Amino acid sequence: MTLRNGIALTCIAIPAIVEIIVGVIYFSASEVMPYHKEVLGVAWSDLQPGVRTMLVGFMNAYGSTHFAVGVALAILILIPLRRGHSWARWAILAVGLPVLSATVYLAARLAFATGAQTPWRGSLVLLGMFLVGVALADSKQVLSPAAEHDGH
Repeated sequence: MTLRNGIALTCIAIPAIVEIIVGVIYFSASEVMPYHKEVLGVAWSDLQPGVRTMLVGFMNAYGSTHFAVGVALAILILIPLRRGHSWARWAILAVGLPVLSATVYLAARLAFATGAQTPWRGSLVLLGMFLVGVALADSKQVLSPAAEHDGH
């Protein structure tokens, strides 16, 4: 593996791992995040139980989406990209770009509209890292040592 592809894999793997972690956190959350509470402007306990249930449901769904994207990216990195399949880079882009870019957009929109301290800057860094990784990845060069010996 070349240095370029090592950097590419790292730049894609870090957002994939973060997606899995964020997914688990949001999927298992029993109430909204502190920045969501900032936006609400009322105490969590002051919200009607149905509203709290709905908001937690939205968070859990958000989490499941991020978890799925992280797992899909990890699989695409570990199997087809490492085996040199030319389509893998495009699949990685198609899976990661919509969710990572929407996360930046939505978090930034919420922060700028309300002043809440959302994690939009971190999301922007992850999106940038992901795009650099996809741009640098050369699927013909990302063969694992095992694949090179197998003739794949």
